Amino acid sequence: MAAQLPLIGIAVSPPEDGSHNYNLNPEYSEAIRRAGGAPLAFALIPDDDYVERVMPLVHGLLLTGSQYDLDPAWYGAQPESGTLDPNYDRDNFDRLILDWAGEHSLPVLGICHGCQAINVALGGTLIQDIPAEVSHALNHRTPSNTGEFAHEIELAPGSLLNPGGETLVTRVNSAHHQAVGRVAPALKPIAWSADGVIEALEAADLERQFILAVQWHPERLAADDPLSAKVIEVLVAAARRWMAKDSHPEIVN
Repeated sequence: MAAQLPLIGIAVSPPEDGSHNYNLNPEYSEAIRRAGGAPLAFALIPDDDYVERVMPLVHGLLLTGSQYDLDPAWYGAQPESGTLDPNYDRDNFDRLILDWAGEHSLPVLGICHGCQAINVALGGTLIQDIPAEVSHALNHRTPSNTGEFAHEIELAPGSLLNPGGETLVTRVNSAHHQAVGRVAPALKPIAWSADGVIEALEAADLERQFILAVQWHPERLAADDPLSAKVIEVLVAAARRWMAKDSHPEIVN
């Protein structure tokens, strides 16, 4: 019998055009499948009963990017001039699934908007508009759909993405205008761009819960870029370990 693949729940994004179709780039699912996981997209239903029913099905969680900004009220701020409208369904759904994941120590990966949601959910804040708030800012809002590299980052040694003993300089793509501001107490920064923008976070206590959050879009580069592939692979590996612990909660009928 083939080994069971860890199921990775994916938080989809709401449609941009006002239609009723969810937005999920297939590259997320393909990257998970390539890393040895099985993707499972959630419906965007910010309801406690729905979350309690579907979250026990999965062994890991992926929060995707989004064309919307987070509601600044979530982190106690007023919207600035460069802040885009939020989508409250996505914000509320992210909160619910992140709360569930925290209660059950479920492995979590956040990408771009998902990275920001994780930081805010755990008590951090955001830079609402990089060009307005960061001196000598790089261009972080280049199109990422081509999979082209945009700028360099430095990865801290001894981290999930750079377990060696020396700082690693590499390149990433980039498609965001917001970024992590104050880092949540449960997280620590592990990557930065040259202008000081935080490019990745991980859990301060990885024994308690696997959390990784990256500001770039590794799903678009994972087929050819070793670092981006590793982002997805470490999530799937953590999900497999979580599944093996036999700590999966009972599914309520």
